[in-house]
Amino acid sequence: MGDTGIAWGTLPNSECDPALQASNYNDYLDQAVLADELGFDGVTVNEHHQTPMGTMPSPNMMAAALSQRTKRCRIAIFGNALPLRSTPLVSLEEYSMIDLMSKGRLEAGFVVGGGPEYYNFALEPTTSRDRFAEGLALVRRAWSEPGPFRWDGKYYQLDCVNPWPRPMQQPHPPIWVCGVGSPSTLEMCAREDLGYMGVNINTGHADFMGQCEFFRTSAEKYGREYDPAKVGWLAHAYVADSDEQAAEEFFPHAAYQMTLGRGFSGPNKAFFPPGSLPPDKVAAWERQVRHEVQSEVVPGEDEMAASGNLPIVGTPETVTERLIDRLKDYKIGNVAMAFQMGTLPHEQATRSMRLFAEQVMPVVRREIDQYLDGLYPNRTQSEFTLRSAAK
Repeated sequence: MGDTGIAWGTLPNSECDPALQASNYNDYLDQAVLADELGFDGVTVNEHHQTPMGTMPSPNMMAAALSQRTKRCRIAIFGNALPLRSTPLVSLEEYSMIDLMSKGRLEAGFVVGGGPEYYNFALEPTTSRDRFAEGLALVRRAWSEPGPFRWDGKYYQLDCVNPWPRPMQQPHPPIWVCGVGSPSTLEMCAREDLGYMGVNINTGHADFMGQCEFFRTSAEKYGREYDPAKVGWLAHAYVADSDEQAAEEFFPHAAYQMTLGRGFSGPNKAFFPPGSLPPDKVAAWERQVRHEVQSEVVPGEDEMAASGNLPIVGTPETVTERLIDRLKDYKIGNVAMAFQMGTLPHEQATRSMRLFAEQVMPVVRREIDQYLDGLYPNRTQSEFTLRSAAK
């Protein structure tokens, strides 16, 4: 980002145009409402701080707005970064309010949080994962056990845990842990019977296949029958009338975001603080970022394809085929489709969503349901109901 800093952390906020940001927020909400009308199972929002890469420092505010503007879709927050809050009970109470306001439609996601957020907020990063684990345990107990009770933990000491209000979904909304593939996160989700949502769009195909396999084997290790509804995947998609039109319309806007994403490669103390990721994940991410930064080529379709995580772009037939192939490889029951990327105009994003909903979604639902029924005939249609989400 030259002399202006990195895209996640120090890019001056004087670059933020309030009028444009207000328009973007309204576009996000309108796209989510359209997804509800088109029959998507859910819509998603997420949390990031001090970055133009994700301008929702309070996803709970967006979810509250969506609880009033949508009628039937699930509302997934992927998620609240528990260690960034003074107490996890702040998230629990707000989540309970959203669940009530939406009449029981919340999917409750939690995250450790990105390295830059610890750097920007001057928080201790080395204990982030332990703090997250304790915070999540506190949330689950507070939602499942009548209060008041005392909590004496390593990071949180509370004389009275007695949260009001209680959520509509009892004992609590479905809980998701969102991550980028840390084995400890995957194993925790499998062991504790939680949902896992893979949210790193830079994760390659082979790497995410490995994550899914690790989740399945971990579930078996802890005596649980694997439920495909408890694993999800975030993917970008764009649908147009021809493959050529789709590529021509989508990739220039995606390239902008990929170029902006190079700003992630700031000082390691900002993006890779100790404890933020396992060492092997840090090393792999550093190699990828170093390659991207050293490249003189503006990232486009070929560069994204080389990364192993090409967005799913093309005609309805092309997108259907590629999406089904991916989901069969992963053997999972959820996908969060991101239809907005970079500078893609609102009109193009909504046109793509309509084509996806009308011509792609019904086929994918039918084919994947049949495929998973064949692999896992005893699979449950659990509370993890989010199967196709628009972000």
